[in-house]
Amino acid sequence: MKRGLKILHTESHRQWGGQERRVFTECRWMSQKGHHIILLAPKQSEVYQRGSKEGWEVYDIPFTRIGMLKDFFLVRALLRKVRPDVLNTHGNTDSKVALTAAGGLKIPCVIRSRHSTPAVRNSWYNRLLYCKFSDYIFTTANCITDQLVRDLNVSRDRIFTLPSGVIPRSDLPAHEDARQSLSAELKLDAETKFIGFVGRLSNEKGLTFLTEAFFKMRDMIPDYHLVLVGEGGFLPRLEAQVRERNLRDRVHFLGYRENTCPYFRAFDCHILASSKYEGTPQVILQAMFAECPVVGTNAGGIPDVIVHEETGLLVPPDNADLLAEAILKTLRDETSAKRRTQNALRYVHANHTLDKMGEKILEIYRKRLF
Repeated sequence: MKRGLKILHTESHRQWGGQERRVFTECRWMSQKGHHIILLAPKQSEVYQRGSKEGWEVYDIPFTRIGMLKDFFLVRALLRKVRPDVLNTHGNTDSKVALTAAGGLKIPCVIRSRHSTPAVRNSWYNRLLYCKFSDYIFTTANCITDQLVRDLNVSRDRIFTLPSGVIPRSDLPAHEDARQSLSAELKLDAETKFIGFVGRLSNEKGLTFLTEAFFKMRDMIPDYHLVLVGEGGFLPRLEAQVRERNLRDRVHFLGYRENTCPYFRAFDCHILASSKYEGTPQVILQAMFAECPVVGTNAGGIPDVIVHEETGLLVPPDNADLLAEAILKTLRDETSAKRRTQNALRYVHANHTLDKMGEKILEIYRKRLF
């Protein structure tokens, strides 16, 4: 690409989850490649604050449902002013505002990204957003792509499945060092071992089933503790379950951690037991890069990256018994678990690094713009 592009992203979400991280890391990668990043987001959102610190051109747009009309005129004026080469929307509210505001402005490349797996309702307005107002659709999982094709009749050649890329790190601690550090952090015996979860503490992550699975196998793995890294509104429910099952000494809630790599390295198994809604999960890709064995459920985009018995183990969602069996199999058969982690590491390097993701996106821009 001969010149830097003006790439404008909109994001209405205020939290700091997988979607917002994806927007931020993609923007940072593009900025490092010489492209000009413009970000429209609520000023109190984490992605706005981080984008501002990066020195990007950021604009405070509230993106609230009650203020959509006002936001429409603000966004339309900004689009006229900055004349981006690419407009990429991400959340539901900002997509409705920005895609509509872009009408008639002849922006060369308009993209609607769909990160989450709940089905998009087949309404006249959604058909306009996905089929008429957008040049391309970016999704993060094959199941999202399939639903848009099936229910909204979006042309498959306009949709690109682009899971978020992992940022390779060269400073990963050795497994044994990470395990001992976690033992020290939790003030446990130095020989303690761990299985764990990293992510948002929410109902759809299947954490009650993970906790129940741990309860069922607690006596079979007496040296192991369960560690949950993350925050969310489901924490009180999980704490109550831990108390009910008398697991307070063996289940640990660590809260939010900016750098989660040491935890993946400390675990002997990372589990994502999502019940229904899940794109291609960044935490699974990160665990794979950290050479941590993974167990997941056959839900959403998890099977896109966990091939059963090849890169990890898959079980049906909402089944604590089968989840416990898969975890036990991972812990007990170290040879097979190591083979799967090696396969997973090769797979991530070949398909899901940030560089791979960024180059795929640039190739799509080239196809549209040049």
